[in-house]
Amino acid sequence: QRSATDRPADTRDRTMGKSSNQPFCRSYHRWILFVLAVSIITNPSAVAFAPRSSTRKWQRRSQRQSSARDRHGASSARHGLPPSTEDCGDGDGTFPSAVDDASSPPSADADAIADLMREHDPILLFASRLLPRDASEDASALYAWCRRLDEIADDPSASDDPAGIRDRLDEWECRFEALKEGRPADGMDAALAECLERNAAKGLGTEPFEDMIAGMRSDAVDGVRRVEDREELEVYAYRVAGTVGLMLLPLLEADVERARMPAVALGKAIQLINILRDASPDAALGRVYLPQDELRRNGVEESDIFALRSSEGYCAVVASVARRASNLLLEAEKGRDTLPGPLGPLFVQLIIELYRDYLDELEQKGYDNLIPGGERVRISTVRKILSSIRAFQKVFVGL
Repeated sequence: QRSATDRPADTRDRTMGKSSNQPFCRSYHRWILFVLAVSIITNPSAVAFAPRSSTRKWQRRSQRQSSARDRHGASSARHGLPPSTEDCGDGDGTFPSAVDDASSPPSADADAIADLMREHDPILLFASRLLPRDASEDASALYAWCRRLDEIADDPSASDDPAGIRDRLDEWECRFEALKEGRPADGMDAALAECLERNAAKGLGTEPFEDMIAGMRSDAVDGVRRVEDREELEVYAYRVAGTVGLMLLPLLEADVERARMPAVALGKAIQLINILRDASPDAALGRVYLPQDELRRNGVEESDIFALRSSEGYCAVVASVARRASNLLLEAEKGRDTLPGPLGPLFVQLIIELYRDYLDELEQKGYDNLIPGGERVRISTVRKILSSIRAFQKVFVGL
């Protein structure tokens, strides 16, 4: 495994105001794209920076468990997902004739992507239609790929079958390899292939996609999901969250090399904070994302976590991870102006201030995040509004 902290270079130089002389229409389109990007990042039903197991999502999953098994085959076919090993070629990475027949590969299917967005995230569909055609198609293709991967990883009909999830993730990885070689399995894969081709010169590579699949696979384990140490935790945070920033940077017309480290830092910070917020619902799912070596050093028993019994040692580990997340937010803040301004830095600062408030709430609770009833750590609407005001002040007033 490679650590996300090994990824290139310092990006602390600032470029605020760099795009101030651009025509209004181009600036307006970029604003809409930022709205779409931040919506993807913060929307719980999308992959981007979403917590892996919010209480609401788990409750919905439990309610749907029995009926989902009957509906799953039809849903998989509708969204172009590999429904099972036996339905996906012969297990050697081959797919239906649309992939194998090089003379007639499927065309990009904007209608299928629109249907997917309409079903799950209609606001994103509206925002995407305000963009120029290429930008809209690219952002929508990224969304569709991440959304369908998320449906595999969090399939309610397979929550008790991690081996089945791993098989389907293997199939999804084969699909991505075929897509890269110009053999997309369906119209949504074809749209992503076009997106990759259009944005290759801008710095959009395939590594973030491959890393995200690896991150999803690491959750599909038999028994308790554990993270051994801090390095493994940060690799996981990069794979399931930092990768999204790397996917979006070329679409935002950012200097990818300069913006890479702040984008990864922001994604990792948000994922770490979401892990701290979701300790109780994660425990209900048999997931403990706090580093095992630190829990052992602090005398924390896993049975106490599953029983939602906190301790001084447990809170010390939570505080340690929170400090790391705070440092990552600071790193992202120092690099916020690597995005085209002023809207890019503002959106970054909005996310930073919101997640700093979550850290403040954890501190006020004494870092006891094992909440009875399986609730996640929350902040009030008033605090969210105040965090937005702080973001505006820091970006536009310099406070």
